[in-house]
Amino acid sequence: MNMKNYIKCFPRMLWHFVDCFFLIGATSEKKGGVCVIRVGGIGDMILSIPLLSGLRSKEKKITLVCDEKHKCIEFILSTHVDRILYYNNNKLKHKMLYRRSIIRKLKEEGFDEVIHSGISRQQGGADVLAWACSASYTIGFHPRPWNSCEIAISNKWFNELIDGHYRDIHELKRMEIMAKLLGCNPGEYREQNTSQNDNTFVVCIGTSTPVREWGVDKFIEVAARLKTMTGLMPVFVGENKDLKNFPTHLEYSHINLIGKTTFYELYNLIAKSKFIITNDSSPMHIGVLLDVPTIAITSGGEYNSYCDYPEKHANNLLIVSSNDKSCYNCVWSCIYKKPDNTPFPCLSSVSVENAISLIVSWTKFKRLISI
Repeated sequence: MNMKNYIKCFPRMLWHFVDCFFLIGATSEKKGGVCVIRVGGIGDMILSIPLLSGLRSKEKKITLVCDEKHKCIEFILSTHVDRILYYNNNKLKHKMLYRRSIIRKLKEEGFDEVIHSGISRQQGGADVLAWACSASYTIGFHPRPWNSCEIAISNKWFNELIDGHYRDIHELKRMEIMAKLLGCNPGEYREQNTSQNDNTFVVCIGTSTPVREWGVDKFIEVAARLKTMTGLMPVFVGENKDLKNFPTHLEYSHINLIGKTTFYELYNLIAKSKFIITNDSSPMHIGVLLDVPTIAITSGGEYNSYCDYPEKHANNLLIVSSNDKSCYNCVWSCIYKKPDNTPFPCLSSVSVENAISLIVSWTKFKRLISI
């Protein structure tokens, strides 16, 4: 390790000494089974389904370890694992006693195998959880090139590291690689959707951050035109924070459920709808999961990893994005973005006319309006 990296990683080395101290006296109960550690957003969790269900087919007890913010999709995840252990990532990083309790608990579980299934390695977070398990076999993906502390420190905590082909392949392909290496066939991504379609389409106006917002006014205009073409009722959904940008009155009939739905209710709304339109990745992944025609207006930060679905899953998905993809897969390090909360230029450059043009020429939509 050169001096620059040594200085950068020194605080993390100190933390690791503290973590070692925390584990003094902790003993394993040797419960066995497989522990899958997954970090990231809701979309990351949903896309891990093929790996989870593939592992479960090996008739081993599967424990999923993830952030407590994912409790909202427990109704999805619990069907693919035997149990879920939640933790608070913020407390893990900032509350010493909480950190001690979590890593000791994982040590005491006594897992046989640990799988760190995320491409995003965090030496101070999920990597520590994998290390704390002290399993006889721990596998994960190689860290990304700029994760120098993971390369210098926590790579040593894994028995096997595999190439995740970051920026090159979709997350489902990545899960397939992991599953096959572990000796199992990846499970199906699609859920059986037995819901009866009603005469609605869902419009998801919100995102996790302002820089990924397409714009409420654009969604309203697109929804108006699609309502005219299809005769279907638009149902607007989002979080409480999105209400401030939504007008109190629209010139056309609609249903406003912004800030009024749980994730379970959103899941059911999507399941019953004729199609959805969104620029947030979570509803996009839910739409594909349920095999509901999905229109996703996306930026290009991690385009290959999350938007460019494998062909067998993409038949009901329309991606609407910038024509110029020369700078896509920048991992959100945009060289054109202003230093504020304005949306990424590759997203804001998509006009309503661009979106409508692609939607009306989409085979799935043509079939819908011909019914």
